[in-house]
Amino acid sequence: MQGDVLDRTPEINALLNEVHPHFYRDQKNCFFMVLTQSCDLVRRAEGLCKAPYITLAPVRSLDLVVERHLTQIPVAKVNAELPVLGTKAKSKASEFLQRLFNNNESGYFFLDSEDTQLNYDCVAFLNLSIAIKSDLHLEKCLKAKILQLDATFQAKLGWLVGQMYSRVGTLDWDPTELKRKVSTVLQEAAIWVDDSKVPSLEDAFRAFTQENPDSRMTQAEIARVIAKVPKKKQLVLKEAARVIEEVLGPEHASLAEKVRRRLEGDAGLATLLQ
Repeated sequence: MQGDVLDRTPEINALLNEVHPHFYRDQKNCFFMVLTQSCDLVRRAEGLCKAPYITLAPVRSLDLVVERHLTQIPVAKVNAELPVLGTKAKSKASEFLQRLFNNNESGYFFLDSEDTQLNYDCVAFLNLSIAIKSDLHLEKCLKAKILQLDATFQAKLGWLVGQMYSRVGTLDWDPTELKRKVSTVLQEAAIWVDDSKVPSLEDAFRAFTQENPDSRMTQAEIARVIAKVPKKKQLVLKEAARVIEEVLGPEHASLAEKVRRRLEGDAGLATLLQ
């Protein structure tokens, strides 16, 4: 049926090696998903189904999709254990994952691994589909099936595949659970740094490479650098104090200090400078 996930059984692997060797050799293709409509796969009296071909899409790990998406976002010029990106990039990545998890991202179909035979979250790449002859290989597909979508998600998959104009509705993730899942994935995918601190981190990395050529900064080293970077509020207060002292003059140093402290303790200013 449409949406069935097929394991890479010996029969499926032999088939791929024969007719689609590139997909066979690519070990990123953990599973395959059936894209052909269910009604076209029903066997008729003569034992054949209506569809002469069965369309399959490769299924890969969620990690690969996230990694692929992050490579399209400008990263900090820091060689680290994970990509180093700013908070604006994190916001865009979060929006992408929310669309992906709710299956509203064109070209992909997300498969949550919880309570399934999948060992990890996966994504079907709908734009990378291949075709196999149904009269020769339908039985192999039936034997390789390890997962089946329910009717609602089959309809959503059909909409994504067919690019229909009317949107098929499916139950979205609970907002709290979605936020938690997105946060977990992003935390494991990259090192996220406040955009205002990226230049300081890049400067520190240049100094780091002079002493440690061809080395990567660890997350702990990056954290130490970031901790030393003055916060936006500190920088603003420092500049404000300079201007105040310049305007009031040295004879009013005590008043300038009083104004600086007043600004430092102002809750409204602190909120604006977060």
